[in-house]
Amino acid sequence: MDRSEQGFTLVEVLVSIVVVSILALSLMNIFSQSLRITSSDLDRTVANQVAQNTLNTLKRRAAETRDPIDIATLQQTPANVCDLCDVTINGRAFDVTILSPGNEPPADLVNVEITVASETLLKPITLKGVVTNATLQDKFPETDVPELP
Repeated sequence: MDRSEQGFTLVEVLVSIVVVSILALSLMNIFSQSLRITSSDLDRTVANQVAQNTLNTLKRRAAETRDPIDIATLQQTPANVCDLCDVTINGRAFDVTILSPGNEPPADLVNVEITVASETLLKPITLKGVVTNATLQDKFPETDVPELP
């Protein structure tokens, strides 16, 4: 037999296995990193929705009352429990913190800062907004109209 008909040597086979293994490990690393990033983006999207839902719930509760409002009363249920503070979605827990920076309660217009944090989030989500109990049916405030001489 000629040398050209003998096939691969053991060393050539081992080198090709090592090269294929290195390529496979690098592809697995890329896929696992992609999966982690996708999971993190999903958590950020859910946290953003939780923050928006919390703000909308506060707005709805403020619109239902004609009394002066503050954050402490808006986030409490009749059983004196904050039903907006701890949310679990798809088995993941989200902690919601509701603050009112720069306002002296009670008022008709309250600044709100909602922060949603989770163990799986790299950085908490913060949403700022305004809550009021004013409606479109409210009478426009009277203004002083100067009399003509």
